[in-house]
Amino acid sequence: MGRVMSDRALRDYAYKVLKSEYGERVENGIVIPAKFTDEQLAEFASHMPQWQLEEMYRMIYGSELVE
Repeated sequence: MGRVMSDRALRDYAYKVLKSEYGERVENGIVIPAKFTDEQLAEFASHMPQWQLEEMYRMIYGSELVE
């Protein structure tokens, strides 16, 4: 059986995923500017519905999430 993820852990995970995709990052030595600020990404993650958080986690880790 997989581990149980708290709401806070799922929201933190979602923020990290969003930041890696939409925050400032470096690709092949080139700085790609952020599309959204860290604050905007955190606010977005804080309002995501539970099902969406769980689905985002499952996309990466499969069925390790226990409901």
